[in-house]
Amino acid sequence: MLKNGFMGKILRVNLTDETIEDESLKSSVMKQYIGGRGLGAYLAYKEIPPHEDAFSPNISIYFITGPLQGTLTPFTPKFIILNKSPLSGSLSRSVCGGSTFGAELKYAGYDAVVVKGKAKTPVYLLIDNGKVSIKDAQKYWGMTSSDTQEAIKTELNDPTVSIVPIGPAGEKRVRFSGVIVGSRAAGRGGAGAVMGSKNLKAIVVRGNKSVHVADIKQFKKLLGETYTAIKENPDVSKRIEFGTPGTLASTYSSGILPTMNFSRSTFDGIEGLMPENVRDMLYVHNESCFGCPLPCGKLALIKKGPFKGMVLPGPEYETIGLLGSNCGIGDIQTVAQANYLCNEYGLDTISTGSVIAFAIECYQKGIITKKDTDGLELKFGDTETLISLIEKISRRDGFGNVLAEGTKRASKMIGQGSDKFAMHSKGQDFAAYEPRALVGMGLLYATATPGANHSFGPTLTAEKMELKDTLTNVKKGKIVRREQNRYCLQDSMVMCSFSRFGMNDSHRLRFVNAVTGWNFSDEEAILIADRIFTLEKLFNIREGFSKADDNLPWRCLNEPLPDGLAKGNTVPLESMLQDYYADRGWNRDTGIPGKEMIERLGLSDLVCEN
Repeated sequence: MLKNGFMGKILRVNLTDETIEDESLKSSVMKQYIGGRGLGAYLAYKEIPPHEDAFSPNISIYFITGPLQGTLTPFTPKFIILNKSPLSGSLSRSVCGGSTFGAELKYAGYDAVVVKGKAKTPVYLLIDNGKVSIKDAQKYWGMTSSDTQEAIKTELNDPTVSIVPIGPAGEKRVRFSGVIVGSRAAGRGGAGAVMGSKNLKAIVVRGNKSVHVADIKQFKKLLGETYTAIKENPDVSKRIEFGTPGTLASTYSSGILPTMNFSRSTFDGIEGLMPENVRDMLYVHNESCFGCPLPCGKLALIKKGPFKGMVLPGPEYETIGLLGSNCGIGDIQTVAQANYLCNEYGLDTISTGSVIAFAIECYQKGIITKKDTDGLELKFGDTETLISLIEKISRRDGFGNVLAEGTKRASKMIGQGSDKFAMHSKGQDFAAYEPRALVGMGLLYATATPGANHSFGPTLTAEKMELKDTLTNVKKGKIVRREQNRYCLQDSMVMCSFSRFGMNDSHRLRFVNAVTGWNFSDEEAILIADRIFTLEKLFNIREGFSKADDNLPWRCLNEPLPDGLAKGNTVPLESMLQDYYADRGWNRDTGIPGKEMIERLGLSDLVCEN
């Protein structure tokens, strides 16, 4: 029986027939997959019927913790949402921090919640220290993310209860709608839309149980080492001062920051988005996630202009890249307002900025006109364009209904060769890294199982600092596999990627061992990561994905970058793919894991049964 680090139970809820059941977690399964993303991949492969639509009531959505939630382990105020992506049809995971939800779910007695079916009318799920009930949420339907959280807290007379809500975009099934918890987002992969398809407005949890630690002496020793490492890390002070926007100066100077739908890498309005200006124009004070020693979040105040007086979360790097430079916007206060609207409506800022930039380029090329855009003149650098399209997308109003389908589907609807500059892989939009200037990231975009997702193993540091080469195919396959495995393990432990400011891979694993009483070696951890990632790949293959889907847009492969340090470069994808497949031990030509690899990873029985 699982005890240390786990509560030992999964909560299963079917909204169609309103059944609520507890299921025991098996120790053998957890030792193979750890938790979080790994457990999610295992459950989804077993339970999600092949070729079923992402919005089908027959498909479950998974809310999962790991062994470290609810302990004092730094960098673990997280939980995982795993679902079939409405954008790509692949298996998608999003990670959310900020709140106490992951810890509270454990304190309430559960390691995971699995929701299936569809309620007749809007509901929310209340998990109250082990007592579970389905509550009416009709009066909350239509509310924004923040209003929903405040209203439910008022109803329950508990300001500390933890809530995972959707906004209006999720209710409208905008395919890239996410889940906003406080000032943090589980943005990617359409989890908000899947919740909306089930008439599930929110999951609410509170509890007071305890999480046991197997080796408390070793755990305390690791805590001391970690906090010392954080204090001694010279990069910590800048991360606290600037937050993730501190990355922008480096990416822009290297030609990596996307500009005007990834059409170029220089931007006349860049000074307005630089870290110092973001800090001076917006930041009021630092914010940290629950129990985190590194306050990288920012509370912001818009100090002048049409949005003066608004208090809101400071935008992250990816948001500034996609809603800012990629849309030609150099005013950080406009970006902050756009970010605020996306949070309130429950939109992924990355996909929102990407699909808007795509639409603007379509308009500027004459592919669409005012007849298509409800009379709007779409322009890069225009505040009205950005704000109006966010509003329209969230409501699926007019032209917004086309864009709410995501860039891939929108390009098919618009046609006329627009797919050449539809910047996505497998239907999921690029993050704020130009792959022609950072080609390893291009390989990551192409091979990440949910589609383009920087958080599946970002290569920026490895390519710039380790390889000192961002433009060629050399060693990129090996680097991408290594980084994908690293992030796969972090997601399965459910640990923030910023743990790198105080831990390395071995240190993270020692925390898992101390909490659970297991004794994983570094080599066993690599095997676990390979097992999880390969299982996600097999899920996609079962859905009909092939090597042809491990691809990038025409622009990346055929249109040389016109300016900047990477001028003239394209992505050498094919050669990198072959090296990557070989390094993973998959077929070098097809990218399909063979029988021997499946057996070595201990997946044979699971694959044969499903």
